[in-house]
Amino acid sequence: MDEERRADAPEPQERFSSRKFKFFGSYDHSIDAKGRIIVPNAYRKALGESFTITVSLDDRAVAIYPDEAFETMVDELYALNRRKPAVQKQLDHVAKFSYPGMQADNQGRVLLPVKLRQYVLGDARDVEISGALDHIRIVASTVAQEEDTYYKEHRDEILDEIGNLEE
Repeated sequence: MDEERRADAPEPQERFSSRKFKFFGSYDHSIDAKGRIIVPNAYRKALGESFTITVSLDDRAVAIYPDEAFETMVDELYALNRRKPAVQKQLDHVAKFSYPGMQADNQGRVLLPVKLRQYVLGDARDVEISGALDHIRIVASTVAQEEDTYYKEHRDEILDEIGNLEE
């Protein structure tokens, strides 16, 4: 069987265009002196014209959500019992570090808001941009390496825990 993709086969990103999960793969990039990052071509169409840049729910990454996916995530948080202090704190935290209505320039560059960039990435210039199914995740390259190493070292435990989850 031919290893190359057929010329008439859809791009990997296009195969998922009608699904909720649109972001796969990872790319190494750099943040420029003005705090901009180039969004990989593979993500641009699925991201749309306007999107939200925010902090990831695990607080370890910058997340870029298409508007619809961001609204879904916020709706899910909001649907939790907001009278619980932890839920309210999480909602406040997400709101504080969320920048809706963001757009890429003609070259596909996105300005990462200074406060969010400093909070999550610190002074890192080299980053990994990766798909996180319904959004894009940006972490410092050193963090990405740590996460990969952790997964390799704990893969069996992680898979075992997943296998024990009840539906």
